[in-house]
Amino acid sequence: MKITRPSTLRVFKKYQPRQIAKFAKGFFNGRIFIAGLGRFRVVDGKVVAYKHLIAEQKVLMAVSEINKMVLELSHPKVVTA
Repeated sequence: MKITRPSTLRVFKKYQPRQIAKFAKGFFNGRIFIAGLGRFRVVDGKVVAYKHLIAEQKVLMAVSEINKMVLELSHPKVVTA
């Protein structure tokens, strides 16, 4: 049995939650690096922090914000007239 590991590493030079969310939603599984925050995993279209980064408040806030954007992109608001 062959185990496949996410091998793609996308680097984001700036923290731009919407751009990162678009990538995570479309890419689905892999790894990303965000300058100033560190490495993250993309699992099933959501950003997940590595265990050693979970204790940092700014990392948790970033992960939460990005995943919120992923959810918004997945379910756009319906505008009624």
